[in-house]
Amino acid sequence: TSCNSYPTTIMFSRCRATGWFRSTMQHGQRTLTKSPIRAVLSSPSLLSRMFFFTANESNEDDGKYLKSYQLEGKGQGSKVTITTNTGHILETDIPKSMGGDNTAPQPVETLLAAWMGCTQATSIFVGRQMKPKRVLVEKLLFENIQAFRDERGALQLPLDNSSHKVPSRVQKVTGTIYIFAKSNRKNKEYLHLSNDELKILREQTELRCPVANMMIASGCAMDVEWVNGSNPV
Repeated sequence: TSCNSYPTTIMFSRCRATGWFRSTMQHGQRTLTKSPIRAVLSSPSLLSRMFFFTANESNEDDGKYLKSYQLEGKGQGSKVTITTNTGHILETDIPKSMGGDNTAPQPVETLLAAWMGCTQATSIFVGRQMKPKRVLVEKLLFENIQAFRDERGALQLPLDNSSHKVPSRVQKVTGTIYIFAKSNRKNKEYLHLSNDELKILREQTELRCPVANMMIASGCAMDVEWVNGSNPV
C-alpha cells in the first residue's frame, strides 16, 4: 500500500498528568506532540475534536465524572415521541410546508430550547461561584432568539460527500439575554452588573453549558447579547 493511501488526521486529547496533546496520524504512523490549549481554542472545528478520547489515552478515573442520558424514541411519519429515563415526554415534528403535520416543535427549535434551559441552569451555578461578589441569578429573559442555517446543507444533491460543501448545522444564533440577579435573595432591587461581570457570566456559562459548548464547537456563532435586566426593556 502506498503512503498516499493514508490520510493525515489531527486530533486533540487530554492527558490528566501532562495537559493537552496533539495526536497526528500520517502515513500510518502515530505521533504525540504537546500542544498549548490556547492554540486550538480559536478554531471551533479543532475545539470539537479536543474532547475526543481513546481508551488508551483517557485516565481510568475519567469514568467517575461521566454523566449519561438515556432516551427512547418512536417515530411515526414526521413526528417523533421521546421518553426520557427521568420520566418526561418530548415530541418533535416539522411544518406542513416541509411535509410534516406541525403537531410539535421542530428539532432545531428543541435544540434552541435546550440551549435556553442549559444556559439558565448553568448561569445560576456560575453566578454563585463568582468572586469577590457573588451574583445570584434569579431569572433570565431570552428575547428575540433567532437561529440561522443554510437549507442547502440538508437538501443538496446528489447524496455523496463530494457535492456536500454547505454545512447543515446551525450557523448563527442571535438575540438578547436579560439577566436579573441579586447579591442577596432578600434584596428587592436587582443588581446592575458591570461589563466585566457580564463578560465573566457569559463566557463561563457558554464554556460550562454542555449545549452551548457543543454548538460553539460545531462552528455556530453565538451572537447573543447579555445585558442587565434592571435596564428598561
